[in-house]
Amino acid sequence: MTPFELSRYLDYCSELLSLTGIIAALYAQNSEDSVLVDAVSDIEQLTNGISRKIWQKLMILDLLKTEDQL
Repeated sequence: MTPFELSRYLDYCSELLSLTGIIAALYAQNSEDSVLVDAVSDIEQLTNGISRKIWQKLMILDLLKTEDQL
């Protein structure tokens, strides 16, 4: 993959993770089941953590592009 394609791919992955967290929250929105609420919380924590890792990789790609331009 080119750096552009890789950054697009990582950006799309981050967006999908965000949608996963939102769908999980919507699914449990009106539920009072504590197990379900805990599971949704775990999903949101996992997706946020993975998304942070993806954004770190995007920042590294951006730094590499900047260094190549110098």
